[in-house]
Amino acid sequence: TNPPYLNKMNSTLKKYVKKHYKDYSADLFSVFIWHNINMTKANGYASYMTPVSWMFLKSFEKLRDSVLQLTSIASLIQMETHAYFDEAYVTINTFVLKKATDKTDKAGTYLRLVDFTGGMEVQRQKVTAAIVDPSVNYLYRTNQTNFGKIPGSPIAYWASKNLIHDFEIGAPLGDLVDARHGMFTGDNNMFIRLWYEVSLPKCSLNENNAADALRSGKKWFPYNKGGAYRKWYGNYDYLVNWLNDGYELKTYKRADGKVHSGVANEQYFFREAITWSLITSGGFSIRYREPGSIHDVSGMSAFSNDHNQLMRVMALLNSPVGEHCFKMLNPTINLQVGNVTVFPVLHSAIEAPTWDSLIQNSVKLTKQDWNSEEQRWGFWTLPVLVHIAEHNRNWTVEAAFNQWKQEAQDRFDQLKKNEEELNKIFIDLYGLQDELSPEESDKEVSVRKADRKADLGRDIRAFMSYFIGVTFGRYSLDTPGLAFAGGDWDASKYTSYQPNADDVIVLTDSDYFGDDRDIMHRFREFLTVTFGKEHLEENLTFIAKALGKAGDTAEDQIRSYLFNDFYKNHLTIYQKRPIYWQLDSGRQGGFKALMYLHRYDGDTMAMIRTSYLHTLQAAYEKRVTTLDTFIASETNTRQKNQLIKQRDHTRKQLEELVKYDAQLQHVANMHIAIDLDDGVVVNHQKVQADVKLLTPIK
Repeated sequence: TNPPYLNKMNSTLKKYVKKHYKDYSADLFSVFIWHNINMTKANGYASYMTPVSWMFLKSFEKLRDSVLQLTSIASLIQMETHAYFDEAYVTINTFVLKKATDKTDKAGTYLRLVDFTGGMEVQRQKVTAAIVDPSVNYLYRTNQTNFGKIPGSPIAYWASKNLIHDFEIGAPLGDLVDARHGMFTGDNNMFIRLWYEVSLPKCSLNENNAADALRSGKKWFPYNKGGAYRKWYGNYDYLVNWLNDGYELKTYKRADGKVHSGVANEQYFFREAITWSLITSGGFSIRYREPGSIHDVSGMSAFSNDHNQLMRVMALLNSPVGEHCFKMLNPTINLQVGNVTVFPVLHSAIEAPTWDSLIQNSVKLTKQDWNSEEQRWGFWTLPVLVHIAEHNRNWTVEAAFNQWKQEAQDRFDQLKKNEEELNKIFIDLYGLQDELSPEESDKEVSVRKADRKADLGRDIRAFMSYFIGVTFGRYSLDTPGLAFAGGDWDASKYTSYQPNADDVIVLTDSDYFGDDRDIMHRFREFLTVTFGKEHLEENLTFIAKALGKAGDTAEDQIRSYLFNDFYKNHLTIYQKRPIYWQLDSGRQGGFKALMYLHRYDGDTMAMIRTSYLHTLQAAYEKRVTTLDTFIASETNTRQKNQLIKQRDHTRKQLEELVKYDAQLQHVANMHIAIDLDDGVVVNHQKVQADVKLLTPIK
């Protein structure tokens, strides 16, 4: 039978199923299986095609118990997810149950076809091959009584004898650490921000407990939302409004008059933890979380008063043993707290401190890697700038990149070596040498390399972004980390390179100003200060080549990147929550400029208009006049046509700028103020007052 799949029932059906079939109410197909078991004659057979969820999920545990006690699984085929429909992801299994009266008749045949793509024809071929040759490596014969030796009795037919033995002798992880769900805000748009959206002085990033957080008077605190695959350290991205012990979040009511937040396990807030993501589509990974965070429902966390034990558990779970067990306990992409707490921990795996140094070093390396990028709150400076002082700021960007490339490679190699050594230790302890390998692929290592051409482009784009940040005063060549991200401006932080006095960087396709208002004037100054005048032209050429833009000179190529591509990259690395906003007049590029969110005030738009847009307008008008003069005197037809093309383009830019000026004036006269607490999305829309002044961020 192919029973109906339905886990979202209407109220009438849900009430009926809950009343009469409570133990099987997770899905309607579960009710049908239970019914069919009762309807089948003694020693009779019934076959099914259902989702695989019943085999593993906790909500179907009662059904599994009934199947294992009242029937014998004669055969089961677990199919590849696209076997039935190429365009759909459907996790299906087919199985035959015998209503067994003989309690010893519990051995069954299982085919694991999950790795064989190509549709039903390939699945058919694999089944036929297994019938002809039962020794194929995807056919398993096992006694279903083994499933009961694993917590939750998952139908883990591929589990080896050694792994089942590990479950029998190991202590459940839940006996050693406190694994806890986190909270949910009920309205993430209101209460959660990416850390760089708000004013840094209103944030506290390392409080040790709730009492200290309350006394700090701060509003924003680190919020652990899980995140992408990453081992050991990282995924520090979000903040949550926890002012006054989260009072607003706990009491905020929506239009329906109800509080929708859920604050659970508050006693664990701000404690150090090891944490993994609820959704593990990229594979399981677990990280150390320093004291200071509140955890979300998606940022599953485990706690212990024993720091060393916590770190050893993390190392064990990061090994192939962890992934192997979790795929058996719950092969879906949603790994629940309950799945983790039943993981079998052998005494020998956590009571031997001989590999603690490997664990500590792995955390250190991944922390260095995480903080090497400017969109991290632990960022200090760019890797290519770390060693400029050793060279008396008289060096080449190419040499700096090559040194960084080697350092990145060394870090990658060391972490991979650490992990493979730890992998071997745990695989041997668990007796899984015949089914797991300690070797790792490069993609499993959570730090980056810089050995490809694409990496050079990435790092030079990061260099350009840092230059923009230094020119706005967000960073300083004389102050590690953030120099200004809200609060009071401290001019003493800037010595060797002064940021722009105004909150604006004008982007143009040519030098219309002839002074420091031109972006390339500032970039030449920045390069001279960081790498020296002697190497300036060489460095400009290297950077231009890495950026890969067209242009007659290196300066033209770099200018083209800043004018056309910088902001696209900025939106990407800042996850569409940019800290620099781009004023953009339209397709002709008549006026483009950046402003820094944290320096914005109600007079910023007026300043940009009167001090920069109008100056550029005058420069366009002057250029049109000059080009008209050249055209009138030019006798070479080809040269004349080129001049006409330039003049016509400048005229179009001028016309576009004039129209944009009227829109900008309308907004500038409103002197719009913003509150950084509202976040980028709200403020980006607010400062435009329903006029399209800025490059869209979505």
